[in-house]
Amino acid sequence: DRIFDNWCNEAAYLLDHATAAEIDTVASEFVHAGPFFVLNLAHGNPIITETNTLQAEEEGAHYRPAPIFRSVDNWLTVSPGARVEVGPKAAACVRDRLLGILMSQSVDILDRRIGNPADLEFGCRNALGFKSGPLDLTRKIGEAEATRILERLVEERPGMPVPLKPLGDYQKFYRHVLVDDVEDVKVITIRRPEALNAMHDELTDEILDIVRTFEQDKSVSGFVLTGYGTRAFCAGADIGRFPQMLGNADAAAQYARDCSRLFVHLDKMQKPVVAALNGMTLGGGLELAFRCHGIVAMSSAWLQCPEITLGIVAGIGAMVVPYRRWPASAAVFHGMLRRAEKLSSASAHELGIVDALASDYAGLIETAIARVRTLTGMVRPPADGSIDIMPLAPIEPIAANGQRLSAEVIRIMEQAIRDAARASSLTAALEVGYRAFGVSACTEAAHEGIGAFQQHRTPDFGKTG
Repeated sequence: DRIFDNWCNEAAYLLDHATAAEIDTVASEFVHAGPFFVLNLAHGNPIITETNTLQAEEEGAHYRPAPIFRSVDNWLTVSPGARVEVGPKAAACVRDRLLGILMSQSVDILDRRIGNPADLEFGCRNALGFKSGPLDLTRKIGEAEATRILERLVEERPGMPVPLKPLGDYQKFYRHVLVDDVEDVKVITIRRPEALNAMHDELTDEILDIVRTFEQDKSVSGFVLTGYGTRAFCAGADIGRFPQMLGNADAAAQYARDCSRLFVHLDKMQKPVVAALNGMTLGGGLELAFRCHGIVAMSSAWLQCPEITLGIVAGIGAMVVPYRRWPASAAVFHGMLRRAEKLSSASAHELGIVDALASDYAGLIETAIARVRTLTGMVRPPADGSIDIMPLAPIEPIAANGQRLSAEVIRIMEQAIRDAARASSLTAALEVGYRAFGVSACTEAAHEGIGAFQQHRTPDFGKTG
């Protein structure tokens, strides 16, 4: 492994400047476990000696393993999460060299076409324990700082690879989605399994870019949207910047509008997009599925709108679109929104929300592709104009799982559902949802719910109302 073996080898060469514990402390900015801790865990000293000897024989003496690997069995270091004090000069040296070797090996992998950028990022995060992929790290520190670090690496470690093109050119790829061609259909896979494929702005913008790029292509009949792995289609939206907007209704409403760029585009499309639900489908992920023109699902998948358990409303379409697409199931949506009731894919299929079920992943994609072809030329947007919905009967503020909920936020949600149904257009109805999201963000319940989520505890809505 060019990344982690050389990361560990460079850490050993840095022992002239810092201790193993100090190096692991500095490395903890970038990885969940420092190189020396991992070497202890994996009994990795002989591995580095062997692999870097082979790499040195093939590619040059600058890859030779640090001699100290042959004389040490176990490193005196810190466990993940623990730290020691590190002097500023030593910390700067270690940080630069570790980042330098990481960036050097990454651009070499890409320049030599050993791997592609998306797989490099994915592997570093999910297999090697990096908190961010190397290209994301490069983007975060900026091109000028990355160039300085690489120049220092070349000065201190002559022979190490350097970029063969401007650093910005390495950033041009889809980070969070995969795109596959299955005959005339584009299959888009959300690939963030470490976050249960949760959405954020960059991810939805990537999907939007793919759709815009190919929706006028006559060779493309439509799109399938699915999630990576077996656990989740999409577990909702990242909390992201939202906590900063608590207490600011206008900012929160605008945030909901901004998060809806992809969704609104789907409403206006002529080519079909079919959601293939490979696992749990929650919150914003369910709102995304609702905006697709067809839905197929694994038999084991399930759907939920858990926003009310966070003290907020579902602001990017769930209070609007399902009522307009499947009005006969209004009572089900009332329960999902107000009580966070789960809906199995089998029940959703019986209700006509899910078009077809599959028992395995291959069958799911085949079913989704068939649905794309069935829908070709038959795409219809959600109903425009006002609609009639089943009345919202009074309920106790208790979730389906027994958790106490905010009565105030339930009232905000109920009013928004009614107002959205009465709205004169789909656009106006969606705006009702955005504004209601902003109002809910100003409640004490939202502060409590989001705070509890960040602190990994159950919210106490009894004290907020």
